[in-house]
Amino acid sequence: MDISKLTRIFIAAWLLGSPLSANAVQILFAHVDDYGAYVDDGNRIAGMLSDAGHDVTIRHLDHAVYTDYSSFDQIFVYDLYRFSDRSVIQMENYAGIANWYNGLTDQNLILDGRIISSDIAWTSSNSMPPEDAWIQNYATQLDLRGGGLVLGTDHSSYQSGINEINALIGIDLFHGYFGGTQAVVDSASPLFIDGLAVCRDDPTQNCINDNSTTGFVATGLQSNGQMLTPVAYHGSNLDAWNFAAVSSTMGSPTFGTCGEPGQPPCDITVPEPGTLILLAIGLAGFGLRKRL
Repeated sequence: MDISKLTRIFIAAWLLGSPLSANAVQILFAHVDDYGAYVDDGNRIAGMLSDAGHDVTIRHLDHAVYTDYSSFDQIFVYDLYRFSDRSVIQMENYAGIANWYNGLTDQNLILDGRIISSDIAWTSSNSMPPEDAWIQNYATQLDLRGGGLVLGTDHSSYQSGINEINALIGIDLFHGYFGGTQAVVDSASPLFIDGLAVCRDDPTQNCINDNSTTGFVATGLQSNGQMLTPVAYHGSNLDAWNFAAVSSTMGSPTFGTCGEPGQPPCDITVPEPGTLILLAIGLAGFGLRKRL
């Protein structure tokens, strides 16, 4: 075998061993409005996705009616605006996003009723580490499952626009006002990550910051047939369904919502880079053997 062939095999193995999704996932980060105190916070959250290597487009849904939603793998909708947010333009965009989601083959959904708490400005001001990895894991897990939708807001003053999308895709509305500071995370959920902030009151718990006054999200069986499982919640497993701060269509053995017919698998893992490299070398070697 000549050196050039060895070089090509090595390069192919290296490429397959590299993160294939870097700069490949097309994400729309959609502000419901373009005016208010929290526009910059939303842009920082979008920046967390860009920092992870994703191709992020930021838009404001009150500017124009967009018709290219199908060009995105994931859509994050961010609603932290104290207006009715039901203009003709906004309603058209809500319908466009809902139609995009309803037409997906893989309808993966994450609801975050405390999304601004992931913003570095909020977490740092409360002497807690920023939660970039938490938001970035949303994109990672959706990418593993073929894409999907993230709907993020806060308490009831900010939910009017985003709830139009909830209604159009057949899920219950964001609601309520919770003044807590921490949300316990289901460690068996695919959205769980190591290194979460530790609860102040109970250091044995895995928690994410709820530095803002959060809202509650939909859980349980929805009218569109999807099951939304609590991911982060205020309280115990017993009342998680009523006080969920984050929920998703990704199942969890904690709540018995995975592995059964019609449910998502209990775990989707990312192959280690070393495993991918060995696989690439094996495939390259197999191809070379057929040619010799």
